[in-house]
Amino acid sequence: MRILLSNDDGFEANGLRCLKRALEADGKHELWVVAPDRERSATSMALSIWSDLRLRRVAERSYTVDGFPADCVNLALHVPEEFPAFDLVVSGVNHGPNLGDDVHYSGTVAAARQAALHDVLAIAVSSPVRDELKKTADLERPARWVANWIDRHAADLSKGIVYNVNYPQESADVAIDADFPAERYTYQGRRTYHDRYQTRSVRHDEWIVSLLESEMGHRREDHSDFEAILEGRVSITPLSTYTTHITELRRWFHRTLSASTES
Repeated sequence: MRILLSNDDGFEANGLRCLKRALEADGKHELWVVAPDRERSATSMALSIWSDLRLRRVAERSYTVDGFPADCVNLALHVPEEFPAFDLVVSGVNHGPNLGDDVHYSGTVAAARQAALHDVLAIAVSSPVRDELKKTADLERPARWVANWIDRHAADLSKGIVYNVNYPQESADVAIDADFPAERYTYQGRRTYHDRYQTRSVRHDEWIVSLLESEMGHRREDHSDFEAILEGRVSITPLSTYTTHITELRRWFHRTLSASTES
């Protein structure tokens, strides 16, 4: 397969390097990297539509972009003089989880979603290990796991879907079974956010406000991505690019139909 790698932690992030090494290990795939030239976490589907982008080749089949994760994938898919057609886009390994409602904010998921929107197979990979520089965290295990999963299931993947993979990290509360823990196919859970801001200064009609902390939790629901991670399983959630709420649409359709019939 010809695989494009990207992320939102930046070109120098260790998760991206681990993923590249894991996918190169068996020599089956042709790897290309197009990633942001700096940290671009929590930028979601932002695109640079009002400014030029700087695409820079830094090594063979490796590029940086001074834009967002979705920009990186967009350029790789739409600059034919520089890039070939890709079979698969893999975004990650993200330094931190992307569970539940995180997927709406995540640049990691957005890079994969940009591919899915253009009918290219797409996988986002995350793991809840964190380090400030994002250059030294041990993300070899999730990288090897997803490389193995791709080799086993590449023929089963569908276009128009983001396969959102979250690999658990061992802790006092979570035990992981060897390097290749069992996978669980899950639905997207519900995140809870409690953000606290502080006003730094006020000058006339202008406020300087800083986010002090964001406390994140989740709702306990069976078969969600959160529950799989808490049980030491790899969570795989198929995310659709189609977001219409069918049940609500039907409710309003029938309500409108009933009103027109009565009149």
